[in-house]
Amino acid sequence: MLQGERLVLREWRESDLQTLALLRNDVELQTLLLARARPNSIERVRSWLSERSSRDDMAFFIAAARVDDTVYGYLQVANIDRYNEIGELGICLAHNAQGNGLAREAYQLLEPYLRRVLGLRKLTLHVLASNARAVGFYLKNGYRQVGKLERHFRINDQYHDVLIMERFLSE
Repeated sequence: MLQGERLVLREWRESDLQTLALLRNDVELQTLLLARARPNSIERVRSWLSERSSRDDMAFFIAAARVDDTVYGYLQVANIDRYNEIGELGICLAHNAQGNGLAREAYQLLEPYLRRVLGLRKLTLHVLASNARAVGFYLKNGYRQVGKLERHFRINDQYHDVLIMERFLSE
């Protein structure tokens, strides 16, 4: 478990399933994450969490309030390549947990763990170019744009650009 001032990053628990099901069924939120929301039962969410937590190439954390363990969302680093010391970052926070510094605190807790424990030196990510809030967050946290996939992600009947960003982790 990683503890901050307001947050803890921890493993998932059965008591998290209801909140995580709401996040996984939130069409708008899943679209911003470049995912497709589909009906997710509690059992499907449990299977999704079990699969993620059992992968050797992934680090997965629940972001919860330090005071009362309210679940705000999750962070993951997928496709961890230990030889090249890289991984792909993903952050999902509920709408009511956005805009108040929780993502920044969560990221600041996660980065030293990735560097010191997992030995990663660089993170990459994909983000909708139109998601100004997320792009701004990543730029403020040291990421830089290294590419753009044009008309790459379909939302309804329109295709949207996706930015590729990276950040070298530093001591």
